[in-house]
Amino acid sequence: MKLVTSAGALLELGPRYRFTTRLQAGPGAALRGTSVVGPVYLTGGGDPLLATGAYARRYLGARATPMGALVRPLRRLGIRRIAGPIVADERVFDARRLGPGWPSDYLSYSSPLSGLSTNQGWAGNARRAHVSSLPIAAAERLRAALRGVRIAHSGGLRAGATPRAAVPLAEVRSRTVAAILRSMNPDSDNFVAEMLTKAVGAHAAGRGTTAAGTARTAAALRARGILDGGDRLVDGSGLSRANRLSATSLVRLIAAADRERAWGAPLIQSMPRGGEGTLARRLRRGPATKRVRAKTGYLGGVSALAGRVVSRRGQRYAFALLMRTGDIAGARATQDRVVSLLAAGAEDLPGGA
Repeated sequence: MKLVTSAGALLELGPRYRFTTRLQAGPGAALRGTSVVGPVYLTGGGDPLLATGAYARRYLGARATPMGALVRPLRRLGIRRIAGPIVADERVFDARRLGPGWPSDYLSYSSPLSGLSTNQGWAGNARRAHVSSLPIAAAERLRAALRGVRIAHSGGLRAGATPRAAVPLAEVRSRTVAAILRSMNPDSDNFVAEMLTKAVGAHAAGRGTTAAGTARTAAALRARGILDGGDRLVDGSGLSRANRLSATSLVRLIAAADRERAWGAPLIQSMPRGGEGTLARRLRRGPATKRVRAKTGYLGGVSALAGRVVSRRGQRYAFALLMRTGDIAGARATQDRVVSLLAAGAEDLPGGA
């Protein structure tokens, strides 16, 4: 499913799209000397990788969108104090924290979703517990960032809506969608996949819901002849058992990505090679290691591997292997064997294809 989600984000948002988080002063706020007096609004844009410096260093590295970039411009403008509440606005997405039909214990597999998520919904700078309020956690982290550049804050923290007449103070933009996919797919990050799905709904369809995002993605892929009538997209990560996707549709997706390089090249490049990400212990030797880009999948007795192979002779293959079995280790060994044979050229046609 994450390959489908990736394609939807690339087609509907574009490989170069960046998420923007804004800091704005309320229309009634005033600049008095070195102080902003009145409310300021932290307005989320659905960025899945907005993070504090400490969390970024531990988990995200250069992939993160640094919260500090929101406050450093204020310091350069000479602002030394904000006297008024920090209001966190997450309304670019709906208020549903989980994917459709997910049981609550799925929080073990994906953090709660929000249009203004920081540190991927985790409390503190470690992945031990989730925050109790996503917008308030974002406001708290903004206040900490302000203090980190010696800007004092006096006033409360609350969730709310940004007024239309709010005045821009600063903004921070994420890395591109293409780069975010290179963060998501190697480790099969469920949270990022779900955030991207809502983002497709918000920014391409005007509704920041999972349903709007999956509908928009499905329409784009059906228009290209990739999905068929039996396919059903319910969430972005593939955690829902209500998703339906055939191996044939996955092959069509990979083949289309290989042909249509404007969006397809970023999708293929986001998949790990052998020895990387979820393939860390797979396809590490032999011809497949450098010739395969592939995405794994697993859900309760089903193992999947889909991607692209370029054989030794340069022939290109789109493949998808979906296997329901109680022997997951055996399924993965079979998948690796098939892919290795393709990479070695066992199925190449004489004279190329």
